[in-house]
Amino acid sequence: MREITNHIEIKLDYSPNSENPSRLFKSFAEVIDATSKIDSIFSKSVNSNYSQKLILEDIEKGSIVTKLIDWIKINPSNQIDDIQSDENIKNYIQNSREKTYKFIEDKKDSPEDIQELKNDLESIAEENQVRGSFNYQPPNLIELAETINKISKATNELNDEESYQIKVEEGEPIKIKSDSKQINIDDVENILADNTLENESILFYKIKKPDFLSESQWEFKYGSKTIKAKIFDSEWLKKFQSGSVEVRPGYSLKVKAKSITKYDKNNKLISEKFEIIEILDVIKNG
Repeated sequence: MREITNHIEIKLDYSPNSENPSRLFKSFAEVIDATSKIDSIFSKSVNSNYSQKLILEDIEKGSIVTKLIDWIKINPSNQIDDIQSDENIKNYIQNSREKTYKFIEDKKDSPEDIQELKNDLESIAEENQVRGSFNYQPPNLIELAETINKISKATNELNDEESYQIKVEEGEPIKIKSDSKQINIDDVENILADNTLENESILFYKIKKPDFLSESQWEFKYGSKTIKAKIFDSEWLKKFQSGSVEVRPGYSLKVKAKSITKYDKNNKLISEKFEIIEILDVIKNG
């Protein structure tokens, strides 16, 4: 069993006598969770057979500073080649992590920025000789973007004078301030997608969770799957919101639906989304 450790320091600079202090601890917890997730994404790209633990090393008095040990164990049982040295793996994870934090620090979010991050991560893998390994697979860019968004969302709890400093090993601290940018996940999917298929069909969706405000997506049961879909039938939505149409969880909708599936260059499914174009009928299930 191969073991790799990284020491991570997360510091929250905050204003004395800040109002609503619970928001700081909530934000701090979310950043710690996202930090662990980022390491998980890069560890999994080296070898899918791994385990990871984030261990609390120390909490400094007088400020909100947490020192963590990220402990990664890689099982070599399914490793076909051995070109990945522990030092290469550690450097790959550390450099990829720092590149990701710098992306957040610089408040990047455009499709061009995402493409640049993707290219940079590929270069880091090449430079550290992990990309040529049979076990290597590119880090999941959608998962990474979603995790970046979690950190950005956590900074929304901060005011203009508050910020995070994240330091890994002996690297330079990276400062992340409030109002960091949110990545549009559709942009990431479009960068990865090599083929997009759209299909329209008449289907029955069983309502699991309605969207009473019609601002987001409804949740449905479709066979053994739970799916989310936004309704674009504005006339029906007006009737639903006025109460002239009775709809409850357990009822079914007969709908004209569109499915949008995106595949990468290896025909691996990237995403599958559903839209409801028209409501044809409401069925009260017995």
